[in-house]
Parts: sequence; structure tokens; C-alpha cells
Amino acid sequence: MPDAKELTVAQLKRISGGASRETWSFDATWREGKARAGRGYILRRDPEAGLLETERSVEFLVYRALENSDVPVPEVYWLEDDPQWLERPFFVMRRLPGDASTGAVIGHHNIDAIAQQKVEILGAIHGFDWEKGSLGSLRKPDDPGDSPDLEIGHWERIMREEALEPQPTLEMGIAWLKANKPVPERITLVHGDYRTGNFLVDGDRISGVLDWEMVHLGDPMEDIAWVCVRSWRWAGDARVGGLLTREEFYDRYEKVSGRSIDRDAVRFWEVLANVKLAVIFITGARSFAEGRSKDAMLAFTSHLNPDIEAEMLRLIA
Repeated sequence: MPDAKELTVAQLKRISGGASRETWSFDATWREGKARAGRGYILRRDPEAGLLETERSVEFLVYRALENSDVPVPEVYWLEDDPQWLERPFFVMRRLPGDASTGAVIGHHNIDAIAQQKVEILGAIHGFDWEKGSLGSLRKPDDPGDSPDLEIGHWERIMREEALEPQPTLEMGIAWLKANKPVPERITLVHGDYRTGNFLVDGDRISGVLDWEMVHLGDPMEDIAWVCVRSWRWAGDARVGGLLTREEFYDRYEKVSGRSIDRDAVRFWEVLANVKLAVIFITGARSFAEGRSKDAMLAFTSHLNPDIEAEMLRLIA
């Protein structure tokens, strides 16, 4: 805003959640010529330590690429890598209307419409032309069939770097994954954390898809499996994401995407999803144990791993 004068910031508050990057909301007003202007913003700042270390520039890049696409995302404005201004790097984007809380979503009066939009947007993510959108720099396999090896290796490496003690159950899961790899047929944009709780609902519409920290290129079945992970069944029953049954989800996705779902591949990716989730929590626990973060949530999340590991074992049994 080179012509902005008399800039003021108000209503600054931190939004809960955002374990891998801090999220702050604020209003800004300024004078342009004789008129005053204003807008609501979201600032995403790197944490001192968190559940996962990710590159803010990647998230910024994807938001910008998806602007004006069929995937609703906030407009991004500024990316700052220099920590001198706010102690840590950050980026700023438009604040969209809506509520991302799981309670608001699964208690919505028109839950079927939200469920349908969730499926349609996932189809749009997987149908996005990532090459035309200049996203070829994202983590990606050389060939579609390399996706499983790439993701197994990625999360195995993090586990070995971050684990504070031996992880025999996760080792078993990784061994199973290496012996049961599917053969994906295509490479698409993969959100990596597409679930209820990571999109905003405003009225009867999904106004924005958030939290792209784990975005990469790979097998779209990976996102399908992540949607179905037991940890995201917020309604306390078998409905994926607390919205619809697995078969309803599969059927709707196939209709909107024009692609068939490979059930065996989804099983593989669902096993990997549970390994991935456990590794993320191990990373957070290490951050807390080493004193790099005082966020007690990071210590608590590791206590969820026995249930996650039990689910992984159920899937491979």
C-alpha cells in the first residue's frame, strides 16, 4: 500500500489452533487521498516451535496460485521472510467470513449442502492444473508410481529425526506400507490436511479452504484417505468428517471428479495417514520436551498416539 497514510491497526487477537503456524486476526484502516479505507486481515506467523516445520513460502505460493479458481481461498498480500519486524517470518492474507470450528460445521442446519461442497472442492483441488498454476516446485514424485515411496520416505525421515524413544508400532506400520504400495496413475495437487476444521463455513457455503502447510503433488487418493481418518470423525460416529458416510463420500467424489476411487489405494493411504498423524504429534512432543515451545497442547497431543497406532494396526490386520 505505497499510497497509504495514517495507518492504524485494531482488534488484534490470536485465533486458537494453528499448531504449526500462529494465526492472528486484525483490522487495518488507512487514508488514501481524501478517503479512508479498511479491511480485515489474517497474519500467519511462524511459531517458535510447533507440531510441524513447514515453509511459509509454499503455503503463500499455493494460495496465490488458487486465486480465482474453483477452490475458494483467501487472497494473499505480503510474505515477509525477515524476522526483524515481528520476531519471526510471516505472511498476511484477507480475512474471509465464516466459522471453521468443527462444532459449527457438524451442527450446521444444512449439513448435506456443506458435505456436497466439501466433496466438490476436493474434486476441484485434484482437477487444478498445477503445471499451468506454476506449482511444479512443490514436493512431487518424478513419476505417479513414485508417490508412495516419496511420502513413506518423507514421514519415516521425520520420525527418525524427531522420536524421543523407539517407535515399534510405527516401524511395523512403515514396513507394511513398503510391502503394500499401490501404483498411482496420475499426479495431482494434494492438500495434505483436507478435513472438517480446515475450511470456513459462511451461511450455506464453504467460503475458504485453509491450512495448506502440508500441500504437495502426488496421488489424489492420499487426500481421500485423510478425509476418512478416524481422528476426524467429529460427530462420534462412523461419518467421515462428521458429515456423511464413507460410501456416500466415495460416490459423490466419483460423480464430481469423473474418477473412480481405488479402495485398496485408499487403505494404503489411510494407514500412512495414521503414521503421519502420529509423527506430527511426536514432533510436537519433542518441541515441548526440549523447551522450544511452552504450548502444553504439544505435550498433550503425543498422548493421542496409542489410539492412532491402534487404528493403524486395525487397518493392516
